[in-house]
Amino acid sequence: MFKIIKAKGVVRIPPEYFGEELDKIALEILKSEYQDKIFKDLGLVLGVLSAKASEEGQIIFGDGATYHEVEFELLAYVPALQEVVEGTVAEVDNYGIYVNLGPMDGLVHISQIADDTFKLDSTRGVLIGEKSKKVLQKGDLVRARIVTVSAVSSSGKLPRIGLTMKQPTLGKLNK
Repeated sequence: MFKIIKAKGVVRIPPEYFGEELDKIALEILKSEYQDKIFKDLGLVLGVLSAKASEEGQIIFGDGATYHEVEFELLAYVPALQEVVEGTVAEVDNYGIYVNLGPMDGLVHISQIADDTFKLDSTRGVLIGEKSKKVLQKGDLVRARIVTVSAVSSSGKLPRIGLTMKQPTLGKLNK
């Protein structure tokens, strides 16, 4: 799920930026701190949309920079349990299919594709249903439901997203 998050904080403005537009500099500094990073409380931050810094800052002894309170908006992606998502198949292997959800990928384990047994045809790079003869391959558009999301680690790795396509209305979409 994509979210717009309103936040408050303090931004450090180095002396080399004095005299420039404060909000613009604050936005650039916040982008370097937040954008394209994952946070336990925020999810994957895709962008910093705006920043409004206080004109009045504080100076800390021994540091030539000024510190300003700032209000800003972030665009973040947070995968939510039970959320129905659509994406394209990015990879097919004997473990299942990897679905690109936009900012990150999710895995549909081979047992969660459908009520059928799927086998990998490695020469064609596709999964084929034994009974249904349904074919899944790279580039297919699919609809799935998020069933598991691993916790965000302190190392900043993306969470693992587990998907299912077994319920009605889920699965491969006709183009």
